[in-house]
Amino acid sequence: MRLPNDGEAGSASIEFIVVAVAIILPLIYIAITVLTLNAAQFASNQAARESVRAFVTSTAGTSGSQRAVVAAKLAFSDHGLTESIPEISITCEHFTCLTPGGKVSVEITSQVPLPFVPRWGSTDLVTIPITSSATLLVDKYREAGIS
Repeated sequence: MRLPNDGEAGSASIEFIVVAVAIILPLIYIAITVLTLNAAQFASNQAARESVRAFVTSTAGTSGSQRAVVAAKLAFSDHGLTESIPEISITCEHFTCLTPGGKVSVEITSQVPLPFVPRWGSTDLVTIPITSSATLLVDKYREAGIS
């Protein structure tokens, strides 16, 4: 005995696949984007903290700037963001940055590319700016007169 063929046999699996792809792929992309931006924010926070520490513990302002740049690059590479180049801005409360008891602030800004989203008419990816800052006091008992 044969059952009548109504033409709907097997279409539920195809409908499930189409709907699953239409819902799951955007969710996967959103998760990748959020995780990338979150990693960039963590890297920026760590870079600001470590840069200001490296600067304040240096013996001179010029070596402090170099140490701050190296610390920021290391923080970004630790988070797997080697393509994001951090911009570092160091501001000091006093004219000489390493004046005992003075404040030193570091601001880190970087452009984080969104995955798989090219700019209109270009091969470059769309970027989102991430900014972070940290402030630290220079030790009051350090040797005075170091610039």
